[in-house]
Amino acid sequence: MRFLALDKLINVQEGYRQRFKIDSLDLVLVREGGEVSAFAALCPHQEQSLEHGQIESGIIYCPRHGFAFSLISGEHLSGQCARLPIYTVHFEGNEVGILLED
Repeated sequence: MRFLALDKLINVQEGYRQRFKIDSLDLVLVREGGEVSAFAALCPHQEQSLEHGQIESGIIYCPRHGFAFSLISGEHLSGQCARLPIYTVHFEGNEVGILLED
């Protein structure tokens, strides 16, 4: 596994939300309800941006059709849509990022 730093830990306060486009990766890093999550920036249904999707109790809602995805597993809660890619958040020193497969 390879660590990809995204931001300084001090910046990732409650309500933090930032989109990152790095090579072929397009993801959103958020801190909501004390939890830091990283997930694909586009809904797998119709590729709507999830950057401003509502997050409640570990669920992100697509702003276009309201599709709900678990921020833990990426599963679509109704089972009608493909899984949302979720990235493993990792902390190293004063940085927060994701772990990528080599």
